[in-house]
Amino acid sequence: MGEDLVGLPMPKRPDTLYDQSQRTRVRREGGPRFPFPIPNGWFVVAQAHEIEPGRTKNLYYFGKDLVLFRGTDGTPYLFDAYCPHLGANLGVGGKVVDGSLQCPFHGWRFEGSTGSCVEVPYDDVDHIPKTASARTYPVVERNHMIWAWHHLERAEPTYEVPEVPEFHDPDWLPIEVREFEIATCCQDMAENNVDTPHFLYVHGQPSIPEEDFVIEGHYKRTTGMDGNFVREGHGLGLGVLRVKGYTTFLSSTTPIDTEHVWVRWVFTAPRALGEDTTKQAADGFTAGVSQDIPIWENKIFKDPPVLRPSEKGITEHRRWCQQFYSWPADTSQR
Repeated sequence: MGEDLVGLPMPKRPDTLYDQSQRTRVRREGGPRFPFPIPNGWFVVAQAHEIEPGRTKNLYYFGKDLVLFRGTDGTPYLFDAYCPHLGANLGVGGKVVDGSLQCPFHGWRFEGSTGSCVEVPYDDVDHIPKTASARTYPVVERNHMIWAWHHLERAEPTYEVPEVPEFHDPDWLPIEVREFEIATCCQDMAENNVDTPHFLYVHGQPSIPEEDFVIEGHYKRTTGMDGNFVREGHGLGLGVLRVKGYTTFLSSTTPIDTEHVWVRWVFTAPRALGEDTTKQAADGFTAGVSQDIPIWENKIFKDPPVLRPSEKGITEHRRWCQQFYSWPADTSQR
């Protein structure tokens, strides 16, 4: 599909968000498209309702097989999937025991919060080496989502996942979640926000003029429309957009690997606007992003790009993004 796809602006094709067979994909050149690794940051790995206490869920993010589980008290934990003993997948037959996960192969049991082995049931030797440990990821449950902190060098979190109070406010409608996969990376997707000319040529409308722009370390904020439009970024892949009097939505762009992301957008709207408002907002924003998908999935990352003076925001964005990457010399840390 794709021979008849004509842009300026690109057509809206919402069905392509969820049916990848309808997408236009023509790129055939081999090799990596992006010159950087999976970024460090907080990323959604599941919706909170998708896993119950005492259950496991197999995942693939950050270029790794993972297992998510909830302890019997409901606390979520995330491990690399493979047992350090003999490599069994802990998510295939593994058993949750209180706040730990027991390997189905030999019964070794690993503490959820630390990954340390706390039991080898068939061995009388008390000492368990420190290397008998599953890799864990810091996890928080917030905004109806389960978030994991990924860092290539396993450093602790340097910022927090923001609370979105509208998601728990009775004056706001229940959330609506839209999620889909895109063949791109966090940085390239986020670059759209500062690529102001593309709004006209891809979406057929001018960009919202910036009235205030703030950068404080990992945090970015853009304000427009007399303060009625506020977009906040927390690292790469975590954003909150508020259009006053209409909608609030949270976005998480989770790296699947270096060339694919899983996008989750979480919408709500003031209850006073009517029961369909959240759906209308979700439909509108996701239809818009469907115009970007053929561009993202068929482009390459030009480094350096050829830019006009008015496009300095792209250079500034790329400079800001560098803080979210690690380049460990020891590849075993990845």
